[in-house]
Amino acid sequence: MKKFGGGKKSQHLNYDICVIGGCSIDLTYYEDGSEETFFGGKASNQAVASARSGAKTCIITKLGKDEYCQPIIENLKNNGVDVFATITSLAKNDVSKIYIKNGDNTIERHSEMIKKFDKKLIDKYKDVILSSKFIVIQNKAPHSFTKYLVEFCNEHGKQIVLTPSNPSQLSIKDSDNLKLINKISYICANEKETKIVFNSENIEEIVKSYPNKLITTLGAKGLIYSDGNKIIKLPAIKIKNVIDTTGAGDTFCGNFVANLVKGDTIHNAIAKAQYASAYKIQFKSAQAGMPTKQELEKFVRGCHENRAKI
Repeated sequence: MKKFGGGKKSQHLNYDICVIGGCSIDLTYYEDGSEETFFGGKASNQAVASARSGAKTCIITKLGKDEYCQPIIENLKNNGVDVFATITSLAKNDVSKIYIKNGDNTIERHSEMIKKFDKKLIDKYKDVILSSKFIVIQNKAPHSFTKYLVEFCNEHGKQIVLTPSNPSQLSIKDSDNLKLINKISYICANEKETKIVFNSENIEEIVKSYPNKLITTLGAKGLIYSDGNKIIKLPAIKIKNVIDTTGAGDTFCGNFVANLVKGDTIHNAIAKAQYASAYKIQFKSAQAGMPTKQELEKFVRGCHENRAKI
């Protein structure tokens, strides 16, 4: 095995955001029979989203030594993300088949590499983690990896943002998971993930129990969270021409954390991230439509001007 560190000494770096998780290749199929190949993977998506929004971002990952390895690294670097990767021939890079219909997606994942994540990766790049303000994780790797990572970050006072991609793996039916959740700073989850993790169908009661921590996105219905005093529901940003929802949640998460880094309140961080997610779904692929800071500001101004005309 070898590691790729972008040619820099990690102990001399300071990051706003360190995303830890997998990268993948997205083989995308459209209704008209056409096919396209894009870069994807939740960690990769989140890292690109936060970097484009202006946050100094890095990713810690594992990659397979195949034809996709170097292109994945170059894509991240081209998007302003510093890469710290262990490269191994023990497994191939993850590939997702994504089927787009009416703008929405169905994803068929073929995962090998994400299953190879272990605590050695954290130990190897612990200096990078300790140099970062926020740590973003996805709960897609083995649970032992997630648990070790959360414990390590918590021990060193790092703020953790989690998206529960494998919600059953984090279900509070297991009391140990409840202890783990209490060590996480923010959770960005969709409605299905929230219900599975917190073992309840009552979204309002769940978010009330985790004020200023759990943000649940509700698709076309917007999102919901609690500020500790009341439940706040933000309606969805209306988009006339939805092209591809792939990566919308990752765009939200990456922008949300970047906004926190900039000093925004949790409410403003959520509201801005919601616009970023709405902007993204107007474009093909997970990453192509992720907005830069300037693109997002222009989009928000346009939305406000259109509302004023109504």
